[in-house]
Amino acid sequence: MHNQAELAYRRLRERLMDGHYNPGDRLTELGICEDLAMSRTPVREALRRLQSDGLVASTGRGVVVSSLSPQDMQHAMQLHGALDALAAKLAATAQHEGRLSPAQLGALKRASRNVEERAETSDAAGAWRANLDFHMMLARLSGNPLLEDALDRIWARFAIVSLSNVSRRTDLTPRQHDAIVSAIIDGDPQRAEAAAAEHVREAAEMYGEGHQDRRSGPSAL
Repeated sequence: MHNQAELAYRRLRERLMDGHYNPGDRLTELGICEDLAMSRTPVREALRRLQSDGLVASTGRGVVVSSLSPQDMQHAMQLHGALDALAAKLAATAQHEGRLSPAQLGALKRASRNVEERAETSDAAGAWRANLDFHMMLARLSGNPLLEDALDRIWARFAIVSLSNVSRRTDLTPRQHDAIVSAIIDGDPQRAEAAAAEHVREAAEMYGEGHQDRRSGPSAL
């Protein structure tokens, strides 16, 4: 049953992050059981874990898909900025000390280019997912599994509020990744940290400017 609960958790989490459900949607155990073709016990356990992750919230009559208020978003982006800057600094340190392979650096450059290519074809949803891949790769290159886990949790919450309206967004600026990648390749921790912090700061400003006319999640993080 533990394996079934883990499977239910992963499958439901993927659906939430893929925009299968929208913020505020009410989810019932029966509906999820039908959606996942699974029994109630693992689904119930999965929902408890997702509630702990902050991805769903209990209403007394089932659960609803969580959203982020403007204040919640501000707090999340502050934390994300600090963690992303640390990830970039640690990755550049690892490069400076010779702990990153050419294959890892090549994968980071390809991930950055993939965001640009998706954005250039106006594939907003594809660019958002490519952007997520880039930042999670950055977290992995930090070599700190706790940092990677923390960023994964934050991005899961960003995904829910972003992918529900991603087609309306035109503020993707993937070229901001170039400074981060360049500093990491050069093995310059201070420059990498500053570039990542500036990147998130600019994304936060975009979110703040756009929030008055539309409800959206972070786009260019």
